[in-house]
Amino acid sequence: MNVEYRPPPPIPREASGIPTRLVFGDGIIATLGDEIRATGVTGRAFVVADESVARAHAPAVLTSLAGSGLRPELVTFPSGEASKTLESAAKLFAWLGAQRAERRDCVIALGGGVAGDLGGFVAATWLRGVAFVQVPTTVLAMVDSSVGGKTAVNLPVGKNLVGAFHPPVLTLIDVQMARGLPPREVRAGWAEAIKTAAIFDPTLMGDLEGRDPTTVDPASMARLLEAVVRWKERTVHVDPRERGIRVTLNFGHTVAHAIEATAGYGTFLHGEAVAIGMVVAARLSIRHAGLDPTVGERLERTLSAAGLPVRLDSGAPSVDTILARTGLDKKVEAGRVRWVLLAAIGRVIVTDEVDPELVREVLEGVYA
Repeated sequence: MNVEYRPPPPIPREASGIPTRLVFGDGIIATLGDEIRATGVTGRAFVVADESVARAHAPAVLTSLAGSGLRPELVTFPSGEASKTLESAAKLFAWLGAQRAERRDCVIALGGGVAGDLGGFVAATWLRGVAFVQVPTTVLAMVDSSVGGKTAVNLPVGKNLVGAFHPPVLTLIDVQMARGLPPREVRAGWAEAIKTAAIFDPTLMGDLEGRDPTTVDPASMARLLEAVVRWKERTVHVDPRERGIRVTLNFGHTVAHAIEATAGYGTFLHGEAVAIGMVVAARLSIRHAGLDPTVGERLERTLSAAGLPVRLDSGAPSVDTILARTGLDKKVEAGRVRWVLLAAIGRVIVTDEVDPELVREVLEGVYA
């Protein structure tokens, strides 16, 4: 079956911010407590952060929360994807229990995608759901995981297989918090921005083309990140539970998730794996969906200019290993992999009719 999707329409003014209030700025972390109060949270604030993020940002966050009367508590976990497990969630449940956390309280994820996924999963399931707040500190989390309400933990057999949809009541995006990130982290986040432009917005694609995100000035960074996030907001508004157009956000992710899982979580940053996954998806799009080959070449040049990988080296998992893992992807239905492909910039086709031998051929072609 083939389904074609076009970019989603603007959100009606009266619906803007539902269910998530989005706040953008540069140096606005001091307003966090008041912004949470504005959503109607009346209890305490429980902050979940990885150890390195907590050292850098927790003091300012806790000061803001305390100043608004939210009586914050902080818990940390070891940095990295390896912490996104059911075992880590159980430790957080025990911590919330010891703190006597109530339904009127909120859980705040401070950090990147791991903190957001883990903290969100805990918020979604503690007392059958408490208010959740996202304070992303990486470019990747700002443009992707902090908006949309997906929460999850990993299992040994695959990434994000146990989770829930639980939209944050607030996502506060302060671009100042991403300053000082390692260049590799910034570039990995940029992959999701390029993905969003490819599936929705030719103009934004032009804005990102040829850019190395590590050299983008703060004002431009804030403008570009908001443009990306607003597309995510539109998509989630139309399709909050991924029954239709929201699946287009998975462009490049089928292969990316398989690469991450088979290489060992952390070997590739998520955005790096997505970049390679987009190259595979674009080449499949040329062969299966009629994508102009020059568009595929343009996408690869844009990824390369951003400092992102577009090839797998000889030390990567084998083609057979990656292909086997794609069968565990969340987009599999009735045993068939659904591929998100481009017919053009801003025009997406979702299909389960791609010949597996074509997939093998294309995947073999991205090995250096």
